[in-house]
Amino acid sequence: MKNPKTIAGLAVLAVLLALGGLLASRMIPTIRETRLEMSLTPTPLPEIPASVRRVTPDPAAPTAAPILRTGSRGQAVTDVQSRLKTLGYYQGEIDGQFGAGTKEAVTAFQQRNGLEPDGMVGDDTRELLFSAQARPWAAEE
Repeated sequence: MKNPKTIAGLAVLAVLLALGGLLASRMIPTIRETRLEMSLTPTPLPEIPASVRRVTPDPAAPTAAPILRTGSRGQAVTDVQSRLKTLGYYQGEIDGQFGAGTKEAVTAFQQRNGLEPDGMVGDDTRELLFSAQARPWAAEE
């Protein structure tokens, strides 16, 4: 005959397996029901703090004009070249391409008008260039 401890261990194992099967058969429908309910219930979003709303830019607000520099192209460059030509600083072709000639003209304009001569058209240069206060080019006075 077999060892009584082995028989007792197998009996306990059989009881535990039976209880596990019974428990699983009752829990599986409950788990499915809970998952379904959770999928149908919307998760509320957390409220966005006022400090975040305050720093988020308004998409309807006007955007700042880009800084024009060597390599820039487009209508903004054409406008700058036209204005520099009108003021006598630019002698090249108005082609909408910010090249060496445009940079030299911008630098000369900035020097004559008291701006930092960096050869780029930022907000200060653009504002003065298209204003009535823009000083035209003149030979050495």
